[in-house]
Amino acid sequence: MTDRAAKEQAAAEQVASIGMPAPGDEPQFLPHPLLDALLESVVALGGELWIERDRRMALEALLAEKGILDGAEIEAWKPDAAQAERRAEELKALTDRVLKALRAVNGTDATLS
Repeated sequence: MTDRAAKEQAAAEQVASIGMPAPGDEPQFLPHPLLDALLESVVALGGELWIERDRRMALEALLAEKGILDGAEIEAWKPDAAQAERRAEELKALTDRVLKALRAVNGTDATLS
């Protein structure tokens, strides 16, 4: 065994002994890959939620500051048919992004239909 191969073997054994994945392997943090995928989905959902909440708060504050509309008007708003269709498409895309990791565990990357 060459010196380099011996060092690589020793490094691989050290990595394995502390439970870390080998270089290039997908890390697993929880006892089952499905739990890791679920955690990834929850983190993705949290990120999506914060982005939307932050933008909505900024938009609502700007609209109120300019006297354009208030919170009650926002709560009373109903989408027309085209807006409802666009919202449904956005919801599908969001759901697909959030569930991507869970679908990958099952070996399918299918989207919702």
